[in-house]
Amino acid sequence: MTKVIIDLGTYSFKFAIGLKTYSFEPQEIKCSEYGEPFNGKEITNLDAFKKMINKIFETLQVKPNTCQVVVSVHVHEPYQLDEVLANYFFNELNVQGLFIAVQPVLSMYSCGKLDALVVELGKNYVQIVPARNGWAVTDAIKVAKISENVDIETITDLIQESINSVKESSHTILLQNIFVAGFHANEQFEDKLEKKLTEIYTDKKIHIMAVDNNKMGRQNSSLIGGCILSVQDTFDTMWITKQKYHEFGQEALKAVYTVPEEAKF
Repeated sequence: MTKVIIDLGTYSFKFAIGLKTYSFEPQEIKCSEYGEPFNGKEITNLDAFKKMINKIFETLQVKPNTCQVVVSVHVHEPYQLDEVLANYFFNELNVQGLFIAVQPVLSMYSCGKLDALVVELGKNYVQIVPARNGWAVTDAIKVAKISENVDIETITDLIQESINSVKESSHTILLQNIFVAGFHANEQFEDKLEKKLTEIYTDKKIHIMAVDNNKMGRQNSSLIGGCILSVQDTFDTMWITKQKYHEFGQEALKAVYTVPEEAKF
C-alpha cells in the first residue's frame, strides 16, 4: 500500500512517497499561496488547508482512499489539532491508515536513532525533544520562539532544562546523541553548540549529529524520517485505522503520545 508523508510547516507543507531508500524527491507547496491557513499549532482556515492537502495528493497522483498517511506536526498541545486532522483524513479523504507524529521524533529516525536529544530549529521556533526507544519523553520537551539570529545561549539553556527533566542516569546517553535538524541547522551552529555544551558538561562526552547534506539536508530530516518509518514492517501495528478511530476516538490518538513504561527514562 502506498505511504504518503506530509510534513506540516508554518511556511510550507513538504511531502513525499515513503520508500526504503533515499532516492525519493521531497516536494513542497507554500502556505502563502493559500492564504497562510496553518500557523504551526492550529488550522486557521480549514477550507484553504484542505485545498493544500488535496493539491498534495493531486501532485503525487495518489488517491487518498488507497494509501496510508504519516502527518508530521510541530510539538503542540496534543489532541485538538490531531482530532481535526483525523476527522478530515478519515471522514472526508477516507485514507486507509493515519499516524500523527511530532517532527523532532521523525527527524531522529532519519539517522536511524531511537535514543537521542533532538534539537529542531524552525524558522521562528526551537523544539528540544528527548526520546527513548523511539518515543518522545513529553514531560521533558521544551519549546521556545527564536529570531533569525539563533541565540546559542537560549538553545543551551533549553537543552539543560530538558536534560534536567529526566533521570540523571540518562544524561550521558542524551549528550552523546544530540541530533540537530531544521531550517537553522548547519555545521557552524553545530560547532558552536558542541563547544558551549562541552564547557557546561565538563565530565561528559558531547556528540552532535545531523543528516548529511547529500541526503537532502537538515531541513528535510522529519520528512526523511517519516518516509523511513512508514515502510518498516515493525510499524504496521502503529497505524490508526478509520474503524479504530471511530471506535475509540481521541483515545486512539492519545496512544501515539503514551510512552510505555519500559521506554521511559
